[in-house]
Amino acid sequence: MNKSIIYLSYFTLYSIILLFFGKGGFKRTKNTRDFFIAVNSLGLLASIFTFSATWFSAASMQGLSGSLYAYGYSIVLYAVVPWFIGAGFLVILATKLKNYDIVTVPEYFKMRYDSRWLQAMGGLIIVITYILYIIIQVRGFGIVISEFLDINYTFAIVLIYLFVIYTTFGGLFSVAKTDALNFILIIAGTMLAAVLVLRGVGGITLMNHEAALINTRPFPTFPHITTKGALVDPFSKGVLPPLFIFTSFFGWGLGLATNPQYAIRVTSAKNKATAIKMICFSVMILALLYFGLVIIGIGGRVLMPSIDSIDSVDEVFPYLINNVIYSPFSGVILISIMAAAISTANSQLLVAASGFSCDIYKNVINPYIDDDRLLSMNRIFIFFAGTISLVMSLNPPDSLLVYGGYIWGVFSVTFLLPLYGGLFWRRSTKEGAISSFIGGLAIYIGFIVKNHLSSINGETLLHPALPGVIGATAIFYFVSRYYYAKKK
Repeated sequence: MNKSIIYLSYFTLYSIILLFFGKGGFKRTKNTRDFFIAVNSLGLLASIFTFSATWFSAASMQGLSGSLYAYGYSIVLYAVVPWFIGAGFLVILATKLKNYDIVTVPEYFKMRYDSRWLQAMGGLIIVITYILYIIIQVRGFGIVISEFLDINYTFAIVLIYLFVIYTTFGGLFSVAKTDALNFILIIAGTMLAAVLVLRGVGGITLMNHEAALINTRPFPTFPHITTKGALVDPFSKGVLPPLFIFTSFFGWGLGLATNPQYAIRVTSAKNKATAIKMICFSVMILALLYFGLVIIGIGGRVLMPSIDSIDSVDEVFPYLINNVIYSPFSGVILISIMAAAISTANSQLLVAASGFSCDIYKNVINPYIDDDRLLSMNRIFIFFAGTISLVMSLNPPDSLLVYGGYIWGVFSVTFLLPLYGGLFWRRSTKEGAISSFIGGLAIYIGFIVKNHLSSINGETLLHPALPGVIGATAIFYFVSRYYYAKKK
């Protein structure tokens, strides 16, 4: 049977099941608390599914596996290690944040600092950042569907747009149900692909031995020819230098630690113990999945040292499934990549809607709006924000993983100090929080512009989140100290 027909059958079956799972949330959602945090009712299993499915996005599935294929093990230091350190911060966050009855993270800013404007600023950052980040999920889905169903990229991204809008309209109850389905598919697809690659290379030891001998260009547009030993070198023999890798923690790691999509999963869990267990168990499952992605990326390079028909790292995994390790299970792996994109995009649209409706509109513009009208406004905004991301995805970024690190860095320089400082330092003040928020963002944008305008040597290239976080920390500390002493 034709491969496209087989894939289409999997896609159709997945679509029907997803639509069935998604409809349940519409009946249970009565107000905004239901819509955004499932009225703080999620048990441990549901929390693990929705936390993990939200985490494991197209940036992981395609960006990470493809970057491993191109750069080697150095990508683990660049992205995976910071992610897991960030998860440790989330455990610490959960011990305090769960004490506050909030629907959004910026709502905590208003409670802690008595500042409607800081809440509104937080909401605005959430709206802009998630609209930009959803592009990653749309691009990832479009690449996969284009590869497997042999359809135009533009038409392919319209499909994820429809899926995401539908599942998000039901609120967190719908998202959590579809996340359970999607994460089971993610586990199955990742493990199946890893087993197929491992069988093809003859085991982990042989895989690493052969990877160390590769000296080809991974694909025609890649800027570097891989030198022997670079794939197993922690810094790819200078292609990803130590300074750049270590400073990426301030973007990926601290960005994850302060990311509202994870903080809200803490809030939606039914109690503090559930929230902490959710993070710990999720990290253990995710560690297994990332081990699978390492095998897929490195092993895929051993099986196919160069791919002449692709133009970016994000296309590597779909190509391998369809052309190098094709099997009767390839349809399941296809669906798992789609599931990773959808499960993250709908969660992010939900948080973006809360940033607009709760943190901006209800907070500043119309405090007296009733819940029914606010729910309607949420769905209108979801449609609006999803449409913007769809249009922007027509000209997507070159690398999902690098782009994602820059986007997450925005949360590092804006949310980190007001959130963690407010929870763990009683002398933090409204003035310190607002100043660090604005100052950190200004420094971050300044260094992004500087990196793009100046020809910086790769050895000295650093992630702009590093100076942004350092500047925000200094501002937060000294301004808070000054105003705290002034008020005494």
